[in-house]
Amino acid sequence: MNSPRLTLLEAQHDALVDYLEGHPEGHERGAIVLFRRLHISVEGLPDSDRYIAKEVVFLDESWANSSSAIHFDFKLAPLRELFRRCEEEKLVFGFVHNHPEGQSTFSAMDDQNELALLMAIKNRNGEDITFVSMLWANGVWEARVRAGTSPETAVPVRHTLVLSQPLQIFGYQGSSDDHSEVHARGVAAFGKPFVDKIGSLRVGVVGTGGTGSPLATLGARAGIGEQVLIDDDELARSNLNRFRGLREVDVGEKKSLKLKEYIDSIGLSTKVAAFDAKIDGDPVALDALASCDVVFGCTDDFVGRDVMNIALYVYAQILIDLGLGGRILDDKTGQPVLRYHFGRISTIMPELGQCLYCQDVIRDVWIQTQLARRENPGITDEELKERYLEDGGEEAPGVGPFTSATADFALATLFDLIKPFRRYPLELRKDMFQVGFVKMELSSHQTRGNPECPYCEQHDFLLMKEEYRLGRPMLGKRGEYV
Repeated sequence: MNSPRLTLLEAQHDALVDYLEGHPEGHERGAIVLFRRLHISVEGLPDSDRYIAKEVVFLDESWANSSSAIHFDFKLAPLRELFRRCEEEKLVFGFVHNHPEGQSTFSAMDDQNELALLMAIKNRNGEDITFVSMLWANGVWEARVRAGTSPETAVPVRHTLVLSQPLQIFGYQGSSDDHSEVHARGVAAFGKPFVDKIGSLRVGVVGTGGTGSPLATLGARAGIGEQVLIDDDELARSNLNRFRGLREVDVGEKKSLKLKEYIDSIGLSTKVAAFDAKIDGDPVALDALASCDVVFGCTDDFVGRDVMNIALYVYAQILIDLGLGGRILDDKTGQPVLRYHFGRISTIMPELGQCLYCQDVIRDVWIQTQLARRENPGITDEELKERYLEDGGEEAPGVGPFTSATADFALATLFDLIKPFRRYPLELRKDMFQVGFVKMELSSHQTRGNPECPYCEQHDFLLMKEEYRLGRPMLGKRGEYV
């Protein structure tokens, strides 16, 4: 079995901890978590299933036969309905308990209980199942996964990731010792646990241009364990002013593939997969994105941003989206002058922050305009106006210092999520801020919240079950995983 990863929403984590620690007499307690399993193989990366928590069921007193500070015995018969749901809804059964006064690791009794539960599920649903076990002890999650085909083998998870701010990463299996000299300064600044935590993450980078190439390159040097690069563009000579790792000899080559070659050549532990694809039209690339814990949006493509915006809710991910804006006017001599220019960093989680629509980063009309241009590259502005379409975004020339600086701030944002170091002024939003390159200031523009927003307010897409990927038939049906 591969090295799996678990993801919990902050609300799920908090509810579980409050319940497990809340017995009035300090007894051990238990709960069931139903997981969605994303069983996705990404070429170039080690197999690592994602288990995303969908539902929590507390085993309250009505389930219990007996309990104490060192044991919890409960009825199995009521679990049959949950076993049925696991089979019919393609969910994975997870058992959660705590050790209020016991050891901080799984015990021999835990082994016996897990095997008994696994066999009960296996007898009901067949051997092609997996089973998750989680232990809360001394303020830390320990977790492991068993398979119906090899029940005696318990595989420790790579990490348990809680999507909170700051992030909580438990049980991480890092690799900073492999390149201790490279990561020595990261350890000096943030501690070895930080380097090991970032090494346990799989990070997607959508767009490998002016912001994506420096971000992916510096991310590899910072110790990100795995990266998924997605971009279907070819390198143009005009790109050479700001792209990292690419040269004149690479002009005409695919950006994502050449960037992978460059990162691989550095000789670090980061493993990289690259896709020559548009994220909104390639099911294989979208599946690779779904396998990620964190996604950096480094594209000016509104259709692609729309996909990332819904994906963060469906796949329980962190989205850090980058953009540049500005305005150029001519001076009295006819020479261009930057009136303002900024880099934007938006940080969104399923339960935290406004979505890209509510931040006014994307609009439906901009998406429709872009789709119209794809269908008819020669369409005129007048024809667009006749269809009530308009281009979006702001004038922002791709100049190396600005694109790279924005990427640096974005990667530092991930650092701050893992090990907080920033002190935000009261006027600065944590879900979106801008770096002003002309006035040399940090700011956040205020947006009016939409209480009817299906993404960040109504949560229509949160942990949504997919028949088609992201509910879009053009992206194809899900296979064995849902």
